[in-house]
Amino acid sequence: MYCPLAGIFGLAAYVFLGALAFAQEPGTGQNAETGRPQVSLVVKTTTDLSEAADLVSEFTKLNPSVAVEYSKVLSTDLFDQVVKSSGTKGAADVVWSSSMDLQIKLANDGYAAEYHSAEADGIFGWARWKDRAYGVTAEPVVIVYNKRLLREGQVPKDHAELLRLLTDHLPVFQGKIATYDPELSGTGLLFITQDVRVTAQTWKLVAAMGRAKVKLYSSSGPMIDRVSSGELVLAYNVLGSYALERAKRDQDIGIVFPSDYTLLLSRIALIPQSAQQPELARRFVDFLLSRSGQALLARHSLGSVREDMKPTVPGSADAKIAARPIALSIDLLTYLDQAKRERFLKDWKKFLQER
Repeated sequence: MYCPLAGIFGLAAYVFLGALAFAQEPGTGQNAETGRPQVSLVVKTTTDLSEAADLVSEFTKLNPSVAVEYSKVLSTDLFDQVVKSSGTKGAADVVWSSSMDLQIKLANDGYAAEYHSAEADGIFGWARWKDRAYGVTAEPVVIVYNKRLLREGQVPKDHAELLRLLTDHLPVFQGKIATYDPELSGTGLLFITQDVRVTAQTWKLVAAMGRAKVKLYSSSGPMIDRVSSGELVLAYNVLGSYALERAKRDQDIGIVFPSDYTLLLSRIALIPQSAQQPELARRFVDFLLSRSGQALLARHSLGSVREDMKPTVPGSADAKIAARPIALSIDLLTYLDQAKRERFLKDWKKFLQER
């Protein structure tokens, strides 16, 4: 098996973002304003505080006796902390991560507590795994382009058209396109392997990107920045939640939801077996999946997994797309196997280097 602590997810880092909720008097364990006893709920996640602050704030308003300690942690560190805390208490009460494969591995290996959420029947089937892991968001995987630099006829509507444009109009895109590096990014590996699962024609697209001297990145942010600046004209397989938020304040950013299929990534929440506050953790997971919680996440372009909330894909109300969710399933573990991962990356490099 591939070791989750190896390099594709980058260097380890831990940033403590502090307790959200009402302040406590030092050493008292009480709310400074109400004098009520407080208990801490430890939430560890890969999601930026800026995307979840209003959600956590609302949860603490509904639960004034709870102080939420919200920490952003790299996905590999998060995985490691849960594994190491097995049989003890203290790692986290809720673990919420965009690394779908590592989350399903935790659940499959027995580190996640079983819990049938009160909101479970309201979410799509693909967003649940054996009542041990819940998809919380539905985030489109998109193509980002610079509106100033690409004419309407040069903007692809789907994957096949992107292949045609890279082939027929190579000078326009030469050295000015980007995508994830699947050797360095777990997210990038997830996206490109899902593309190949949908259609083997993906390899022709990889070869075309190679001929266009594609630039490779380990995260969506730098790709969006460089498309905005004009250094790049187009970036493929960008996480849509980041692109949609950027487009709200950047008129040069254009977004394509590929009409043949648009992958949807989900950030997965689970409750570790080692949770100190399992009842509060269940309450928090319920809130994440509730209409109120999903609406608060939607403010940050994190699409809903609820069947009664539309549109599922944020920002796509006027786009004709075929959403293809990346389902919570055992299939997500495929490329945690070192040999399978290496075989896939060997094919990736072969097609990328074709001339």
